[in-house]
Amino acid sequence: MPEPRVSKSRYLQGLQCPKLLWHVYNARDLLPPVDEATQAIFDQGHEVGLLAQKLFPGGLCIEGNIDFDEVESRSRELLARHVPLFEPGFRHGYVIARADVLAPAGPDSWDLIEVKSATSVSDVYLDDLAVQRHCYEGAGVRIRSTSLMHLDNTYVKQGAVEPSHLFTRVDVTEAVSKRMKFIARRIVRMLRVIESAKSPEVEIGPQCSSPYPCPLIPVCWKKVRETKNSIFDLVRIGGKACRCTAKAF
Repeated sequence: MPEPRVSKSRYLQGLQCPKLLWHVYNARDLLPPVDEATQAIFDQGHEVGLLAQKLFPGGLCIEGNIDFDEVESRSRELLARHVPLFEPGFRHGYVIARADVLAPAGPDSWDLIEVKSATSVSDVYLDDLAVQRHCYEGAGVRIRSTSLMHLDNTYVKQGAVEPSHLFTRVDVTEAVSKRMKFIARRIVRMLRVIESAKSPEVEIGPQCSSPYPCPLIPVCWKKVRETKNSIFDLVRIGGKACRCTAKAF
C-alpha cells in the first residue's frame, strides 16, 4: 500500500469521523457516488472560486488535473514570480494541501486565502485553513496571514456580478493559529486509523450530519432505519436520540 497522503478534505473527514476516514482510504466501494445535489454544491463552489480570482489580477492558476508531484514542482517554480497563485500545492510530511489563493504579502511572505460559497465563518473553515497553513509553513512557505473570503449576503446583483462587492474577506489568522497546535497529533492519530486492518467502531451521533452529511449514513444507520417505531421517529428528539441509542446500535 502506498504511503497515505492526508489532504485538507481528508483531514476534515478525519475530524468528523474516524470511521469515515478509514472507509475513504480502505473501502471506497461502500461509499455511494456523489449525488446530483452534492455535485451542484461542488459546481457552485467552483464558480464562486473563479469569481474570487478576478480580485487578484495577474494571478496564475496551477492546473488541477495533473499529478501532485508536478503540481508541487510547478507551484515552487511560480513562487519566484511573486504573483498571486491559484490552487498551488505543497507537501509537508504526509500532509498535502492546495490553497484557493496565495497572494504576495511582501518580499518573502504570502497571504493564504480560502474562498467559500457560504455567507459566514464557521469552525470547519477555520480547521480547513489551519491544516493548509500547517502544510505550507512546513513546506517552507512563509505565511503572513490567513483569511476567509465568503459571500456578502447584503449584495444585490444588478447586471453583471461584481466580485469586489460579492465577497467579504475576514482575517482569521488568530483563530487559525490556535487550531494549528493540535494538527501534528491529529495527523498521527489519523494515520493510525488509515493503516488499521479494520474500520474503527463509532457510534452514530451528531457527527453523522455535522459539519457535513456523512456518505456512510446508509451503512451506519441501516439498523435504525429498519427498526419500526424507532426513537428517531419522535418529533424534535434531535441529538437526545443518539445518546439514548448509543449502546443499542
